[in-house]
Amino acid sequence: MLKKQNIIVKLLFVNTGVFITVIVLQLFFYLFNSLDVYDKIIRYLMLPANLRTLVFHFWTIFTYMFLHQSFWHILGNMLWLYFMGIIAIQYLKDIQILTLYILGGLSGAILYVIGFNIFPVFIQIKNTAFLLGASAAVTAIVVGIAAYKPREAVYLFGILKLELWIIAIFMVIWDLSLLPLSNPGGHLAHIGGAIYGLIFGIQLAKGKKIQTWAEHLIAKIFRMKTISRRKMKVIKNNLRSSEDFEYNLSQTEIKNEIDRILDKISQYGYESLSKKEKMFLKKYGSKI
Repeated sequence: MLKKQNIIVKLLFVNTGVFITVIVLQLFFYLFNSLDVYDKIIRYLMLPANLRTLVFHFWTIFTYMFLHQSFWHILGNMLWLYFMGIIAIQYLKDIQILTLYILGGLSGAILYVIGFNIFPVFIQIKNTAFLLGASAAVTAIVVGIAAYKPREAVYLFGILKLELWIIAIFMVIWDLSLLPLSNPGGHLAHIGGAIYGLIFGIQLAKGKKIQTWAEHLIAKIFRMKTISRRKMKVIKNNLRSSEDFEYNLSQTEIKNEIDRILDKISQYGYESLSKKEKMFLKKYGSKI
């Protein structure tokens, strides 16, 4: 059943599954008065700021982005992932989102480690500092889709209209403002994820796919299917004269949108398309 779900649902499931496992382990070792053993296990999964420790725990640059210990921590991350993921899956393929999540998490890890080893303010705590959580990876998805589709809007409480670029800027400013006050490592990682997401989204909007190499690698590792696009004749049309469609796109964006819709059809079938997507396909592409 999970195999048929989109990548956002799978990421939610994996993060939640790891969290439940951690909670069960904590309870088990607590009951047997062995929390020191539990702490050692968790240390093998968290990302250390100390370079010497990181060399021998190199796998933590991946494991940390799926690890949570606090209920409120995972709840916040998963809510962001779910609500922004709903938008992301409308425009990106599953493999693009998964790769964005992983590379965003790696970017957050890199900035975190670099920051703790070059800035004097962290000298006294870098040997005992560890990072965990999906925040950097989720931030990469939020900023990435906002940079790609900045004018896409969501309605807060069904009333307040917010375009994605506003949400992304608020998120980054929030992290920058809190960095000197609390959890500096976490906020540094968020900024690292945001930087990668920004680069990814801007380049994709230009028709440049900067993470294709990583997508192929990750697809092989996780045995994800690579989707071959069917050839379509793109009808050159001036969208600015259209009165019955809300998009106002360049020819590159038209092709990107058609590619995305075809990928969605290949994965979930024609009936999975929204009315807007069907209209777009009918207007700007030949019949499948």
